[in-house]
Amino acid sequence: MSPSKTIGILGGGQLAKMLATAATDLGFNINIYCPDRDCPAAQVANKMVFGNYYEIENVVAFAKNVDVLTYEFENIDTKALEELEKIVSIRPSIKALKISQDRYTEKNYLNSLGIKTTQFYKIDEVSDIEKLLIELKKPILLKTRRLGYDGKGQVLIKTQKDIREHFLRNKLPPSIAEELVNFERELSVIIVRDKKGNIKTFEPGENVHENGILVTTTLPSSTRKALKNDATTIARKIVADLDYIGVMGVEFFLKEHEIYVNEIAPRVHNSGHWTMDGSYSSQFQQHIRAIMDLPLLSTERHSDVIMYNLIGRVTSNLVNDELAKVYIYGKKKISPRRKMGHINLIKKKGS
Repeated sequence: MSPSKTIGILGGGQLAKMLATAATDLGFNINIYCPDRDCPAAQVANKMVFGNYYEIENVVAFAKNVDVLTYEFENIDTKALEELEKIVSIRPSIKALKISQDRYTEKNYLNSLGIKTTQFYKIDEVSDIEKLLIELKKPILLKTRRLGYDGKGQVLIKTQKDIREHFLRNKLPPSIAEELVNFERELSVIIVRDKKGNIKTFEPGENVHENGILVTTTLPSSTRKALKNDATTIARKIVADLDYIGVMGVEFFLKEHEIYVNEIAPRVHNSGHWTMDGSYSSQFQQHIRAIMDLPLLSTERHSDVIMYNLIGRVTSNLVNDELAKVYIYGKKKISPRRKMGHINLIKKKGS
């Protein structure tokens, strides 16, 4: 272990803050690049560099002062990263980032591996939506191909009237349409892989979303063991094919005996926050260890746990529970759909 090494993180949100905390526990220095001077990661970083992600010269200058570069979100210009790759190791790889940035590319990639997704269609013009709705004769979910998260960039289309209301005057960005699946539940697998190909997976968590935003993740899930094993196998297949280094979140829809991948996230993931208190290691520790070539830790769960997101607020009645572990991100501005913190409510395993 070389404590003098410096990890650079692109992004300064709560994921970067928790990554930085895990890294400093191992003695690494943390440099953060972010346009927001009041970002959560500023509270714990060794060094902050403020700038926009499209300012390539500034990002390159930042990268020259770190040993390994990682990131906390997907919406980064990969052209800029290609310049950085010439001077610093980027983990996870640009390949994984390119795939996950575009929903159409992502689903085609997954299908190429024999992994099932919901049926999807490329949408370039409003007329494409009109034709598809007539052809399918059932509702579709329209999603922007890029820059969508927490339900942003998604519109449910049931009728031609919906199309006129949403797109009569608004320009349509490149999009996809997905056939709706009446799934029974959502799962996610948090998986980590190191440079040598060693893989560890956390137990699949069961998720509940409201308006596209994760509300809770519960462990253990009541999902049948066979389906949880299938989800884990699929996640392992993805990271192995990508020669991936670091933590990845893989989200699934379950319907009866079928399992569909919804999306992949090449980073630590909101649905993995339970690992901070319910497992022998956290997803943040594992990510830092993987990108810095340290041995991976046990991912075994030791407690039952429910992770609650604090959305649009920084308090909850749950804070009064003596087994509630509270994490407040330190964001200055509160807004209705913004994640302000989370709570892990734990209990002894099997109790």
